[in-house]
Amino acid sequence: MDDRALAAGLEEAIAHEVGDKALPSISYAVVDRDGLLATGHVVRPDLGHRLDGHSLFRIGSLTKMFTAIGIMQLAEKGLVDIDADVSAYIPGFRPVNPFAGRESGPYGSQVSLRKLMSHTSGLVREPKDGHYLDDRRPGLAVTVEGLKTSVLKEDPSVGIVHYSNAAIAVVGAVLERVSGMGYADYVARHIFEPLGMAESSASLTPGLMGRLAPAWMWDVDRDFPAPVFDLGGSPAGAIVSTAPDMAKFASCMLRGGFTPDGRSVVSPAGLRQMWTVVGRPAAGHSGSRGYGLGFGIADLDGWTSVGHGGAVYGYATQFVALPQAGLAVLTFSTLDFTNQIGTRLARRALRLALASRRMGRSPAPPAKHPPLTAAHLAAMPGLYQAADGSESVELREKDGRLYLMGEGVPLELKWRGGDAFTIDGRIYGEEAEYPHLDLTFGADGVLGWKGKAWTRRNTVQEDTPAELAPHLGVYGPDFNPTYLFYADGRLKCLIEYFCTHDCEQLPDGSWRMHGILYEGETLELAARDEEGRTGIRVGPMFLVRHAGRAAA
Repeated sequence: MDDRALAAGLEEAIAHEVGDKALPSISYAVVDRDGLLATGHVVRPDLGHRLDGHSLFRIGSLTKMFTAIGIMQLAEKGLVDIDADVSAYIPGFRPVNPFAGRESGPYGSQVSLRKLMSHTSGLVREPKDGHYLDDRRPGLAVTVEGLKTSVLKEDPSVGIVHYSNAAIAVVGAVLERVSGMGYADYVARHIFEPLGMAESSASLTPGLMGRLAPAWMWDVDRDFPAPVFDLGGSPAGAIVSTAPDMAKFASCMLRGGFTPDGRSVVSPAGLRQMWTVVGRPAAGHSGSRGYGLGFGIADLDGWTSVGHGGAVYGYATQFVALPQAGLAVLTFSTLDFTNQIGTRLARRALRLALASRRMGRSPAPPAKHPPLTAAHLAAMPGLYQAADGSESVELREKDGRLYLMGEGVPLELKWRGGDAFTIDGRIYGEEAEYPHLDLTFGADGVLGWKGKAWTRRNTVQEDTPAELAPHLGVYGPDFNPTYLFYADGRLKCLIEYFCTHDCEQLPDGSWRMHGILYEGETLELAARDEEGRTGIRVGPMFLVRHAGRAAA
Protein backbone atom coordinates (compact mmCIF):
# COMPACT_ATOMS: atom_id res chain seq x y z
CA MET A 1 0.00 0.00 0.00
CA ASP A 2 1.48 3.36 -1.02
CA ASP A 3 0.55 6.71 0.50
CA ARG A 4 -2.16 7.32 -2.10
CA ALA A 5 -3.80 4.03 -1.17
CA LEU A 6 -3.47 4.95 2.50
CA ALA A 7 -5.27 8.25 1.86
CA ALA A 8 -7.96 6.53 -0.20
CA GLY A 9 -8.58 3.91 2.49
CA LEU A 10 -8.78 6.53 5.22
CA GLU A 11 -11.03 8.86 3.23
CA GLU A 12 -13.42 5.99 2.56
CA ALA A 13 -13.76 5.48 6.32
CA ILE A 14 -14.10 9.23 6.93
CA ALA A 15 -16.78 9.54 4.26
CA HIS A 16 -18.70 6.72 5.95
CA GLU A 17 -18.59 8.49 9.32
CA VAL A 18 -19.53 11.87 7.82
CA GLY A 19 -22.53 10.35 6.07
CA ASP A 20 -23.60 7.98 8.82
CA LYS A 21 -23.43 10.54 11.65
CA ALA A 22 -24.26 13.64 9.56
CA LEU A 23 -20.96 15.27 10.53
CA PRO A 24 -20.16 18.66 8.95
CA SER A 25 -16.55 17.80 8.09
CA ILE A 26 -13.45 15.87 9.09
CA SER A 27 -9.92 16.84 8.07
CA TYR A 28 -6.84 14.73 8.67
CA ALA A 29 -3.06 14.53 8.42
CA VAL A 30 -0.91 11.39 8.53
CA VAL A 31 2.82 11.90 9.09
CA ASP A 32 6.07 10.10 9.63
CA ARG A 33 9.41 11.47 10.83
CA ASP A 34 10.05 13.13 7.47
CA GLY A 35 6.72 14.92 7.11
CA LEU A 36 3.30 14.50 5.54
CA LEU A 37 2.23 11.16 4.13
CA ALA A 38 -1.39 12.10 3.46
CA THR A 39 -3.77 14.95 4.22
CA GLY A 40 -7.26 15.90 3.16
CA HIS A 41 -10.73 17.13 4.01
CA VAL A 42 -14.13 15.45 3.72
CA VAL A 43 -17.03 17.94 3.87
CA ARG A 44 -20.69 17.00 3.97
CA PRO A 45 -21.95 17.78 0.44
CA ASP A 46 -24.99 19.83 1.45
CA LEU A 47 -22.95 22.42 3.37
CA GLY A 48 -21.53 24.15 0.32
CA HIS A 49 -18.15 25.22 1.68
CA ARG A 50 -14.59 24.08 1.10
CA LEU A 51 -11.67 23.49 3.41
CA ASP A 52 -7.99 23.62 2.51
CA GLY A 53 -4.55 23.67 4.07
CA HIS A 54 -5.07 27.23 5.30
CA SER A 55 -8.31 26.48 7.16
CA LEU A 56 -7.93 27.11 10.88
CA PHE A 57 -9.19 24.82 13.62
CA ARG A 58 -9.41 25.35 17.35
CA ILE A 59 -7.31 22.48 18.70
CA GLY A 60 -8.66 22.79 22.25
CA SER A 61 -6.78 20.75 24.82
CA LEU A 62 -4.02 19.77 22.40
CA THR A 63 -2.79 23.17 23.59
CA LYS A 64 -1.78 21.43 26.83
CA MET A 65 1.03 19.61 24.98
CA PHE A 66 2.52 22.93 23.90
CA THR A 67 2.24 24.33 27.42
CA ALA A 68 4.02 21.31 28.86
CA ILE A 69 6.76 21.50 26.21
CA GLY A 70 7.30 25.15 27.15
CA ILE A 71 7.83 24.17 30.78
CA MET A 72 10.15 21.34 29.78
CA GLN A 73 12.21 23.84 27.76
CA LEU A 74 12.61 25.96 30.89
CA ALA A 75 13.44 22.89 32.98
CA GLU A 76 16.15 21.84 30.52
CA LYS A 77 17.69 25.29 30.93
CA GLY A 78 17.65 24.90 34.71
CA LEU A 79 15.09 27.68 35.15
CA VAL A 80 12.38 25.58 36.81
CA ASP A 81 12.25 22.44 38.93
CA ILE A 82 9.12 20.54 37.97
CA ASP A 83 9.08 18.78 41.36
CA ALA A 84 9.30 21.94 43.47
CA ASP A 85 6.20 23.35 45.10
CA VAL A 86 4.56 25.80 42.70
CA SER A 87 4.65 28.51 45.38
CA ALA A 88 8.35 28.83 44.51
CA TYR A 89 7.24 30.43 41.22
CA ILE A 90 3.84 31.90 42.11
CA PRO A 91 4.06 33.54 45.54
CA GLY A 92 1.01 32.90 47.67
CA PHE A 93 -0.10 29.86 45.70
CA ARG A 94 -1.18 27.64 48.56
CA PRO A 95 -4.45 25.82 47.92
CA VAL A 96 -6.15 24.46 51.00
CA ASN A 97 -5.39 20.73 51.27
CA PRO A 98 -8.11 18.93 53.27
CA PHE A 99 -6.12 15.69 52.88
CA ALA A 100 -3.03 17.01 54.69
CA GLY A 101 -2.03 14.72 57.53
CA ARG A 102 -4.09 11.84 56.16
CA GLU A 103 -2.52 11.33 52.76
CA SER A 104 -3.31 7.95 51.23
CA GLY A 105 -0.54 7.84 48.62
CA PRO A 106 3.26 8.00 48.38
CA TYR A 107 3.68 11.21 46.37
CA GLY A 108 3.49 13.87 49.05
CA SER A 109 1.11 16.76 49.58
CA GLN A 110 2.91 19.48 47.62
CA VAL A 111 1.43 20.86 44.39
CA SER A 112 4.22 20.68 41.81
CA LEU A 113 4.46 21.31 38.08
CA ARG A 114 4.78 17.57 37.52
CA LYS A 115 1.47 16.98 39.29
CA LEU A 116 -0.21 19.89 37.54
CA MET A 117 0.88 18.72 34.08
CA SER A 118 -0.23 15.13 34.81
CA HIS A 119 -3.60 16.12 36.33
CA THR A 120 -2.68 14.59 39.70
CA SER A 121 -2.47 17.82 41.75
CA GLY A 122 -6.01 17.57 43.11
CA LEU A 123 -7.02 21.01 41.78
CA VAL A 124 -10.61 21.57 40.68
CA ARG A 125 -11.57 20.79 37.07
CA GLU A 126 -12.52 24.38 36.24
CA PRO A 127 -11.35 27.60 37.92
CA LYS A 128 -13.66 30.11 39.54
CA ASP A 129 -12.65 32.77 36.98
CA GLY A 130 -11.88 32.02 33.34
CA HIS A 131 -13.72 28.69 33.21
CA TYR A 132 -15.30 27.17 30.09
CA LEU A 133 -18.65 28.89 30.70
CA ASP A 134 -17.24 32.27 31.78
CA ASP A 135 -18.27 34.97 29.30
CA ARG A 136 -16.06 37.62 30.92
CA ARG A 137 -12.71 36.13 29.76
CA PRO A 138 -10.82 37.67 32.68
CA GLY A 139 -7.25 36.71 31.69
CA LEU A 140 -4.70 34.30 33.12
CA ALA A 141 -3.60 36.42 36.09
CA VAL A 142 -7.16 36.67 37.42
CA THR A 143 -7.72 32.94 36.87
CA VAL A 144 -4.65 31.97 38.87
CA GLU A 145 -5.30 34.51 41.61
CA GLY A 146 -8.63 32.80 42.27
CA LEU A 147 -6.90 29.42 42.55
CA LYS A 148 -4.26 30.47 45.08
CA THR A 149 -6.44 29.68 48.07
CA SER A 150 -8.89 27.25 46.44
CA VAL A 151 -9.66 23.92 48.11
CA LEU A 152 -8.11 20.80 46.58
CA LYS A 153 -10.78 18.42 45.33
CA GLU A 154 -8.61 15.29 45.36
CA ASP A 155 -5.66 13.95 47.34
CA PRO A 156 -2.43 15.03 45.56
CA SER A 157 -0.48 12.18 47.11
CA VAL A 158 -2.16 9.29 45.27
CA GLY A 159 -1.14 9.86 41.63
CA ILE A 160 -4.64 9.40 40.18
CA VAL A 161 -5.72 11.46 37.17
CA HIS A 162 -8.51 13.98 37.79
CA TYR A 163 -8.58 16.14 34.69
CA SER A 164 -8.12 19.83 35.45
CA ASN A 165 -8.09 22.81 33.11
CA ALA A 166 -7.39 24.91 36.20
CA ALA A 167 -4.11 23.05 36.75
CA ILE A 168 -2.86 23.88 33.26
CA ALA A 169 -3.75 27.54 33.78
CA VAL A 170 -1.31 27.51 36.71
CA VAL A 171 1.35 25.84 34.55
CA GLY A 172 0.89 28.59 31.96
CA ALA A 173 1.24 31.25 34.65
CA VAL A 174 4.57 29.73 35.74
CA LEU A 175 5.69 29.75 32.11
CA GLU A 176 4.88 33.45 31.87
CA ARG A 177 6.48 34.41 35.19
CA VAL A 178 9.73 32.50 34.66
CA SER A 179 10.17 33.38 30.97
CA GLY A 180 9.07 37.00 31.32
CA MET A 181 6.90 36.60 28.21
CA GLY A 182 3.16 36.36 27.65
CA TYR A 183 1.94 32.83 26.99
CA ALA A 184 0.99 33.40 23.34
CA ASP A 185 4.28 35.17 22.62
CA TYR A 186 6.34 32.43 24.29
CA VAL A 187 4.70 29.60 22.36
CA ALA A 188 5.02 31.55 19.10
CA ARG A 189 8.72 32.27 19.56
CA HIS A 190 9.91 29.00 21.08
CA ILE A 191 7.69 26.40 19.40
CA PHE A 192 5.78 27.76 16.40
CA GLU A 193 8.68 29.70 14.84
CA PRO A 194 11.32 26.93 15.04
CA LEU A 195 8.85 24.49 13.49
CA GLY A 196 7.67 26.85 10.77
CA MET A 197 4.10 26.81 12.10
CA ALA A 198 3.45 30.22 10.58
CA GLU A 199 -0.35 29.93 10.59
CA SER A 200 -0.73 28.93 14.24
CA SER A 201 -1.52 31.20 17.18
CA ALA A 202 -2.50 31.06 20.85
CA SER A 203 -4.42 34.31 20.38
CA LEU A 204 -7.51 34.39 18.17
CA THR A 205 -7.32 37.82 16.55
CA PRO A 206 -10.24 39.21 14.47
CA GLY A 207 -8.27 38.44 11.32
CA LEU A 208 -7.86 34.80 12.29
CA MET A 209 -11.53 34.42 13.25
CA GLY A 210 -12.49 34.84 9.61
CA ARG A 211 -10.31 31.87 8.65
CA LEU A 212 -11.81 29.42 11.13
CA ALA A 213 -13.38 26.37 9.54
CA PRO A 214 -17.16 26.60 10.09
CA ALA A 215 -18.08 24.52 13.14
CA TRP A 216 -21.27 23.39 14.82
CA MET A 217 -22.76 22.59 18.21
CA TRP A 218 -25.63 20.11 18.52
CA ASP A 219 -28.26 18.43 20.58
CA VAL A 220 -30.81 15.76 19.67
CA ASP A 221 -33.11 18.32 18.07
CA ARG A 222 -30.73 20.30 15.88
CA ASP A 223 -27.25 21.35 14.80
CA PHE A 224 -26.40 25.04 15.11
CA PRO A 225 -23.33 27.24 14.48
CA ALA A 226 -20.70 27.25 17.21
CA PRO A 227 -20.01 30.53 19.00
CA VAL A 228 -16.80 32.26 17.93
CA PHE A 229 -14.76 34.27 20.42
CA ASP A 230 -11.23 34.45 21.79
CA LEU A 231 -10.54 32.14 24.72
CA GLY A 232 -8.19 34.69 26.24
CA GLY A 233 -4.89 32.95 25.54
CA SER A 234 -5.72 29.98 27.77
CA PRO A 235 -2.76 27.60 28.23
CA ALA A 236 -5.35 24.81 28.49
CA GLY A 237 -7.07 25.27 25.14
CA ALA A 238 -6.54 28.49 23.17
CA ILE A 239 -4.37 27.48 20.20
CA VAL A 240 -5.70 27.65 16.64
CA SER A 241 -3.80 25.88 13.88
CA THR A 242 -4.01 24.25 10.46
CA ALA A 243 -3.62 20.62 9.48
CA PRO A 244 -0.22 21.25 7.79
CA ASP A 245 1.08 23.20 10.80
CA MET A 246 0.02 20.50 13.24
CA ALA A 247 1.63 17.93 10.95
CA LYS A 248 4.94 19.77 11.43
CA PHE A 249 4.51 19.53 15.19
CA ALA A 250 3.69 15.82 14.97
CA SER A 251 6.77 15.05 12.85
CA CYS A 252 8.92 16.97 15.33
CA MET A 253 7.64 14.75 18.14
CA LEU A 254 8.49 11.64 16.10
CA ARG A 255 12.02 12.99 15.49
CA GLY A 256 12.62 13.22 19.23
CA GLY A 257 11.91 16.94 19.43
CA PHE A 258 14.11 18.08 16.54
CA THR A 259 13.23 20.40 13.65
CA PRO A 260 13.95 19.29 10.05
CA ASP A 261 17.26 21.17 10.15
CA GLY A 262 18.38 19.56 13.42
CA ARG A 263 17.51 22.23 15.99
CA SER A 264 16.11 20.96 19.28
CA VAL A 265 12.69 22.16 20.41
CA VAL A 266 12.73 19.74 23.33
CA SER A 267 15.30 17.02 23.99
CA PRO A 268 14.69 13.29 23.49
CA ALA A 269 15.25 12.86 27.23
CA GLY A 270 12.64 15.52 27.89
CA LEU A 271 10.12 13.75 25.67
CA ARG A 272 10.83 10.41 27.33
CA GLN A 273 9.99 12.05 30.63
CA MET A 274 6.81 13.58 29.20
CA TRP A 275 5.78 10.22 27.73
CA THR A 276 6.24 8.32 31.01
CA VAL A 277 3.08 7.64 33.01
CA VAL A 278 2.77 9.86 36.08
CA GLY A 279 -0.97 9.74 36.67
CA ARG A 280 -2.85 6.46 36.69
CA PRO A 281 -6.45 6.30 35.42
CA ALA A 282 -9.22 6.57 37.99
CA ALA A 283 -11.22 3.43 38.72
CA GLY A 284 -13.60 2.55 35.91
CA HIS A 285 -11.53 4.13 33.13
CA SER A 286 -10.17 1.67 30.58
CA GLY A 287 -8.20 1.91 27.36
CA SER A 288 -5.47 4.18 28.70
CA ARG A 289 -2.29 3.63 30.66
CA GLY A 290 -2.59 7.09 32.14
CA TYR A 291 -1.18 10.56 31.76
CA GLY A 292 2.38 11.83 31.44
CA LEU A 293 3.40 15.49 31.29
CA GLY A 294 0.95 17.12 28.88
CA PHE A 295 0.40 13.86 26.96
CA GLY A 296 -1.97 10.95 27.41
CA ILE A 297 -0.39 7.50 27.09
CA ALA A 298 -2.14 4.38 25.77
CA ASP A 299 -1.57 1.32 23.57
CA LEU A 300 -2.41 0.44 19.98
CA ASP A 301 -1.92 -3.17 18.93
CA GLY A 302 1.13 -3.52 21.16
CA TRP A 303 2.61 -0.13 20.26
CA THR A 304 2.84 2.64 22.83
CA SER A 305 0.74 5.61 21.74
CA VAL A 306 0.97 9.18 23.00
CA GLY A 307 -1.23 12.13 22.25
CA HIS A 308 -4.17 14.25 23.31
CA GLY A 309 -7.71 15.16 22.42
CA GLY A 310 -9.27 18.59 22.26
CA ALA A 311 -12.91 19.67 22.43
CA VAL A 312 -13.87 23.33 22.33
CA TYR A 313 -17.02 25.00 20.98
CA GLY A 314 -17.63 23.07 17.79
CA TYR A 315 -14.19 21.55 17.27
CA ALA A 316 -13.10 18.02 18.20
CA THR A 317 -9.43 17.34 17.50
CA GLN A 318 -7.34 14.22 18.10
CA PHE A 319 -3.58 13.63 17.97
CA VAL A 320 -2.31 10.05 18.23
CA ALA A 321 1.37 9.17 17.71
CA LEU A 322 3.33 5.91 17.77
CA PRO A 323 6.87 7.14 18.57
CA GLN A 324 8.51 3.73 18.13
CA ALA A 325 6.88 3.23 14.74
CA GLY A 326 7.55 6.81 13.64
CA LEU A 327 3.92 7.46 12.69
CA ALA A 328 1.28 9.94 13.83
CA VAL A 329 -2.22 11.05 12.85
CA LEU A 330 -4.28 14.18 13.44
CA THR A 331 -8.03 14.43 12.91
CA PHE A 332 -10.11 17.61 12.99
CA SER A 333 -13.90 17.32 13.30
CA THR A 334 -16.07 20.43 13.09
CA LEU A 335 -18.86 19.10 15.32
CA ASP A 336 -18.69 19.46 19.08
CA PHE A 337 -18.00 16.44 21.29
CA THR A 338 -17.26 14.00 18.45
CA ASN A 339 -13.77 13.10 19.66
CA GLN A 340 -14.39 9.36 19.84
CA ILE A 341 -15.02 9.35 16.07
CA GLY A 342 -11.74 11.19 15.53
CA THR A 343 -9.93 8.71 17.75
CA ARG A 344 -11.40 5.75 15.87
CA LEU A 345 -10.34 7.25 12.53
CA ALA A 346 -6.85 8.08 13.82
CA ARG A 347 -6.38 4.51 15.00
CA ARG A 348 -7.59 3.21 11.62
CA ALA A 349 -5.14 5.51 9.82
CA LEU A 350 -2.27 4.27 11.97
CA ARG A 351 -3.19 0.65 11.28
CA LEU A 352 -3.31 1.36 7.55
CA ALA A 353 0.11 3.03 7.74
CA LEU A 354 1.56 0.18 9.80
CA ALA A 355 0.22 -2.36 7.32
CA SER A 356 1.76 -0.45 4.41
CA ARG A 357 5.14 -0.82 6.13
CA ARG A 358 4.61 -4.50 7.02
CA MET A 359 4.48 -3.55 10.70
CA GLY A 360 0.89 -4.60 11.28
CA ARG A 361 -2.25 -5.98 9.71
CA SER A 362 -4.77 -3.96 7.72
CA PRO A 363 -7.90 -3.10 9.71
CA ALA A 364 -11.26 -4.61 8.88
CA PRO A 365 -13.64 -2.39 6.89
CA PRO A 366 -15.78 -0.01 8.95
CA ALA A 367 -18.87 -1.63 10.45
CA LYS A 368 -21.99 -0.81 8.45
CA HIS A 369 -25.41 -1.49 9.92
CA PRO A 370 -28.76 -2.23 8.25
CA PRO A 371 -31.26 0.62 8.47
CA LEU A 372 -33.77 0.76 11.29
CA THR A 373 -37.22 -0.42 10.26
CA ALA A 374 -40.53 1.36 10.65
CA ALA A 375 -41.40 -1.28 13.24
CA HIS A 376 -38.35 -0.32 15.33
CA LEU A 377 -39.21 3.36 15.19
CA ALA A 378 -42.78 2.65 16.23
CA ALA A 379 -42.19 0.07 18.95
CA MET A 380 -39.02 1.12 20.75
CA PRO A 381 -39.39 4.78 21.85
CA GLY A 382 -40.53 5.24 25.44
CA LEU A 383 -39.45 5.31 29.05
CA TYR A 384 -37.88 2.16 30.52
CA GLN A 385 -36.98 1.14 34.05
CA ALA A 386 -34.38 -1.42 35.11
CA ALA A 387 -35.79 -4.52 36.79
CA ASP A 388 -33.93 -3.71 40.00
CA GLY A 389 -35.50 -0.24 40.05
CA SER A 390 -32.11 1.45 40.14
CA GLU A 391 -32.30 3.39 36.88
CA SER A 392 -34.67 4.74 34.28
CA VAL A 393 -33.78 5.55 30.68
CA GLU A 394 -35.61 7.03 27.72
CA LEU A 395 -35.50 5.81 24.12
CA ARG A 396 -36.30 8.70 21.79
CA GLU A 397 -36.94 8.85 18.04
CA LYS A 398 -35.83 11.87 16.02
CA ASP A 399 -35.79 12.11 12.22
CA GLY A 400 -35.66 8.35 11.76
CA ARG A 401 -32.88 7.83 14.30
CA LEU A 402 -33.14 6.24 17.76
CA TYR A 403 -31.39 7.75 20.76
CA LEU A 404 -30.87 6.12 24.13
CA MET A 405 -30.75 8.98 26.62
CA GLY A 406 -28.25 7.07 28.74
CA GLU A 407 -25.53 8.42 31.01
CA GLY A 408 -27.16 11.82 30.59
CA VAL A 409 -26.20 12.12 26.91
CA PRO A 410 -27.88 11.06 23.62
CA LEU A 411 -26.46 7.71 22.47
CA GLU A 412 -27.55 6.73 18.97
CA LEU A 413 -28.64 3.12 18.42
CA LYS A 414 -27.88 1.12 15.29
CA TRP A 415 -29.46 -2.21 14.35
CA ARG A 416 -27.18 -5.21 14.00
CA GLY A 417 -29.90 -7.62 12.90
CA GLY A 418 -32.45 -9.70 14.80
CA ASP A 419 -32.93 -8.32 18.30
CA ALA A 420 -29.34 -7.00 18.53
CA PHE A 421 -28.45 -3.31 18.59
CA THR A 422 -25.32 -1.32 19.30
CA ILE A 423 -24.45 2.22 20.30
CA ASP A 424 -22.75 3.90 17.34
CA GLY A 425 -23.26 7.63 17.09
CA ARG A 426 -21.64 10.98 17.56
CA ILE A 427 -20.56 10.28 21.14
CA TYR A 428 -19.86 6.56 21.58
CA GLY A 429 -19.25 3.81 19.05
CA GLU A 430 -16.82 1.10 17.98
CA GLU A 431 -13.60 1.12 20.07
CA ALA A 432 -15.00 3.72 22.47
CA GLU A 433 -13.90 3.49 26.09
CA TYR A 434 -17.44 2.61 27.14
CA PRO A 435 -18.38 -0.86 28.43
CA HIS A 436 -22.08 -0.91 27.53
CA LEU A 437 -22.18 -0.58 23.74
CA ASP A 438 -24.37 -3.61 23.02
CA LEU A 439 -28.14 -3.89 23.61
CA THR A 440 -31.05 -6.16 22.77
CA PHE A 441 -34.72 -5.44 22.17
CA GLY A 442 -36.95 -8.49 21.98
CA ALA A 443 -40.42 -9.14 20.70
CA ASP A 444 -41.62 -8.95 24.31
CA GLY A 445 -40.62 -5.27 24.39
CA VAL A 446 -37.90 -5.81 26.99
CA LEU A 447 -34.69 -3.81 26.56
CA GLY A 448 -31.47 -5.57 27.53
CA TRP A 449 -28.64 -3.23 28.51
CA LYS A 450 -25.87 -3.09 31.13
CA GLY A 451 -26.65 -6.70 32.05
CA LYS A 452 -30.15 -5.69 33.15
CA ALA A 453 -33.67 -6.13 31.82
CA TRP A 454 -35.52 -2.86 31.28
CA THR A 455 -39.30 -2.76 30.90
CA ARG A 456 -41.45 0.06 29.62
CA ARG A 457 -43.17 2.24 32.18
CA ASN A 458 -45.52 5.15 31.87
CA THR A 459 -44.29 8.68 32.27
CA VAL A 460 -45.34 9.99 35.65
CA GLN A 461 -45.98 13.69 35.98
CA GLU A 462 -44.63 14.50 39.41
CA ASP A 463 -45.07 17.78 41.18
CA THR A 464 -41.83 19.64 41.69
CA PRO A 465 -41.03 19.88 45.42
CA ALA A 466 -41.91 23.34 46.67
CA GLU A 467 -38.40 23.95 47.92
CA LEU A 468 -36.92 23.30 44.45
CA ALA A 469 -39.43 25.13 42.28
CA PRO A 470 -37.92 28.62 42.78
CA HIS A 471 -34.52 27.39 41.55
CA LEU A 472 -35.60 25.79 38.28
CA GLY A 473 -34.69 27.77 35.19
CA VAL A 474 -31.84 28.87 32.96
CA TYR A 475 -28.37 29.94 34.07
CA GLY A 476 -25.06 31.00 32.56
CA PRO A 477 -24.13 32.73 29.30
CA ASP A 478 -26.46 32.82 26.31
CA PHE A 479 -23.93 30.94 24.16
CA ASN A 480 -23.84 28.01 26.59
CA PRO A 481 -26.91 27.99 28.86
CA THR A 482 -27.34 25.60 31.80
CA TYR A 483 -30.79 24.31 32.77
CA LEU A 484 -32.07 23.16 36.15
CA PHE A 485 -35.24 21.09 35.90
CA TYR A 486 -37.11 18.38 37.78
CA ALA A 487 -37.90 15.03 36.15
CA ASP A 488 -38.28 11.39 37.11
CA GLY A 489 -38.26 12.33 40.78
CA ARG A 490 -34.88 14.04 40.61
CA LEU A 491 -33.35 17.47 40.30
CA LYS A 492 -31.37 17.52 37.05
CA CYS A 493 -28.75 19.85 35.61
CA LEU A 494 -28.37 20.03 31.82
CA ILE A 495 -24.98 21.61 31.12
CA GLU A 496 -22.80 22.12 28.03
CA TYR A 497 -25.67 21.62 25.56
CA PHE A 498 -26.66 17.99 26.14
CA CYS A 499 -24.97 16.58 29.25
CA THR A 500 -27.68 15.92 31.86
CA HIS A 501 -26.56 15.25 35.43
CA ASP A 502 -28.67 13.76 38.21
CA CYS A 503 -28.34 15.81 41.39
CA GLU A 504 -28.21 14.03 44.75
CA GLN A 505 -28.99 15.98 47.90
CA LEU A 506 -26.45 15.48 50.67
CA PRO A 507 -27.15 15.53 54.42
CA ASP A 508 -25.83 19.08 54.72
CA GLY A 509 -28.38 20.31 52.16
CA SER A 510 -25.93 20.74 49.28
CA TRP A 511 -26.18 18.79 46.03
CA ARG A 512 -23.75 16.46 44.28
CA MET A 513 -23.84 16.04 40.49
CA HIS A 514 -23.58 12.66 38.74
CA GLY A 515 -22.91 12.53 35.02
CA ILE A 516 -20.41 12.36 32.20
CA LEU A 517 -18.71 15.77 32.61
CA TYR A 518 -19.09 17.05 36.15
CA GLU A 519 -19.23 13.81 38.13
CA GLY A 520 -18.93 14.50 41.86
CA GLU A 521 -19.06 18.29 41.56
CA THR A 522 -21.05 20.24 44.13
CA LEU A 523 -24.12 22.14 42.95
CA GLU A 524 -25.00 25.16 45.08
CA LEU A 525 -28.48 26.64 44.70
CA ALA A 526 -29.30 30.30 45.39
CA ALA A 527 -25.64 31.26 45.10
CA ARG A 528 -24.47 34.86 44.89
CA ASP A 529 -21.33 36.29 43.33
CA GLU A 530 -19.22 39.26 44.42
CA GLU A 531 -21.54 41.61 42.52
CA GLY A 532 -24.59 40.35 44.38
CA ARG A 533 -26.04 38.55 41.36
CA THR A 534 -28.17 35.45 41.98
CA GLY A 535 -27.39 32.15 40.29
CA ILE A 536 -26.02 28.68 40.88
CA ARG A 537 -22.50 27.44 41.46
CA VAL A 538 -21.20 24.27 39.80
CA GLY A 539 -18.01 23.52 41.68
CA PRO A 540 -16.36 26.95 41.74
CA MET A 541 -18.13 28.17 38.57
CA PHE A 542 -20.78 30.83 39.19
CA LEU A 543 -23.57 30.88 36.59
CA VAL A 544 -25.92 33.86 36.75
CA ARG A 545 -29.69 33.35 36.61
CA HIS A 546 -31.55 34.32 33.43
CA ALA A 547 -34.57 36.40 34.39
CA GLY A 548 -37.87 35.26 32.96
CA ARG A 549 -36.65 32.09 31.22
CA ALA A 550 -38.11 28.73 32.13
CA ALA A 551 -36.18 25.49 32.19
CA ALA A 552 -36.18 23.30 29.09
